[in-house]
Amino acid sequence: MDKHFKPRIALTREQVELRQKMLGEVGRSDYKAVSFRLTGTLTSTAFPEFEDIFMLMEEDFRALTTVKKDFKELRCAAAEAAEKKFCNAGGATIERIYDILAKSAKLTPFGKDKLMKRECELAAHFTFARGFGKELFDEAKRTKKKIVIVADTIYPRNVVVRILSSCGYDQADELVVPYELKGSVTDHKALYDAIIAKAGVAPAKLLHIGGDVEADVETPIMNGSKALLLAGTIPLMVRSGRLRGWVQAKHVLDYDEPEYLALHGAFGIYAAYLFDVPMSKSPQSDFCANEYMLGFIVGGTVRAAGIRPQDKTQAMLLAALSESSEAARGMEDMDRLFHFRFDGHLEKYGYKDCDMPLRFFAEHSAVGDRAMFQSRLDPSDFAAWTEGTKEPKLAPVHARRLKKTATAKLADTLFPPGTKVRNIADGMLVKMKGGKN
Repeated sequence: MDKHFKPRIALTREQVELRQKMLGEVGRSDYKAVSFRLTGTLTSTAFPEFEDIFMLMEEDFRALTTVKKDFKELRCAAAEAAEKKFCNAGGATIERIYDILAKSAKLTPFGKDKLMKRECELAAHFTFARGFGKELFDEAKRTKKKIVIVADTIYPRNVVVRILSSCGYDQADELVVPYELKGSVTDHKALYDAIIAKAGVAPAKLLHIGGDVEADVETPIMNGSKALLLAGTIPLMVRSGRLRGWVQAKHVLDYDEPEYLALHGAFGIYAAYLFDVPMSKSPQSDFCANEYMLGFIVGGTVRAAGIRPQDKTQAMLLAALSESSEAARGMEDMDRLFHFRFDGHLEKYGYKDCDMPLRFFAEHSAVGDRAMFQSRLDPSDFAAWTEGTKEPKLAPVHARRLKKTATAKLADTLFPPGTKVRNIADGMLVKMKGGKN
């Protein structure tokens, strides 16, 4: 399969206008240099949660230590410790993280190096070019701009270079690795200054593109440059409808367990490919009022996982999806992309709950999504389906992994996320913490 395969979905008018506007801005002759943030702007990842690759390393870890704790737990704790310890000295790097991990996990130097190398391999393997980001990069190259890439990553320069090459960005002119600056990780001005120095142009001649409002938009503009915000695909996917929040509510305590890796992967593929060019949520729809998107995540996920419908309603809806040319293309494309990205990595974990998108559509479908398939269903079947749907219980989906202490897990059990009492408590905590997660 071609690694540059594109889903067969037509862009909306809104997406076409945004694409043309951003490409036109990049191509303007008054810019002499364009800088890009790497992660989320030029690249996407197959897994929506960064920590997912740690679950793929559990067997490697077990062969190197007698410590009983899970590798993911120890690796995340080491990252948190490194971020805190080195926040004013360039931030966490994979070497710093593994130095801490080696002590807590009782790893030998050989074991530490082997695990670190394995993580670098997996991180590179599951990273690929973001389609729209690559278009913007190619336009900058076509119009002879000097290109600077900001590699906001914990990984060493040689791994970054490997990722740039595999994604088609090896023609960039300059590379800035923030942790090499040795300053505070929150010093966005220092990073901007490094970009300007590498670009070798006056601030007004630089256009910067990224997904962080403060670092990628406010800082460049406040210092005399222009900036474009390219929203991340995962937040766009989460905000597009209620599906991801419903899944989170169902798996408050166990979503980060290995048996749900395939479900994670399905959401990762959905986000990376269908929210590549940003699009807005559609009223009364959880799938942007698009039959292709609905077929992609609902029908395509069960097809990729080899799951059969569990009742008459599910069978009826899968048949209706297959009868829609748009939805059927979406189902086929998800199946192809899922196996292309994950074959050989997920089989041993199984495909538990990969029917959740189908269950959501059967039990909680929005008015606009039901309407798309009304003409394909028997009136009595459609009426029965409509009468059987209800509002889903939702939980917040956080951009970053939240550490679950025993107390936090008990709170989730007593006051599940999404309930009125929990929302009030969470709101109070956010205010106490100054709005930070």
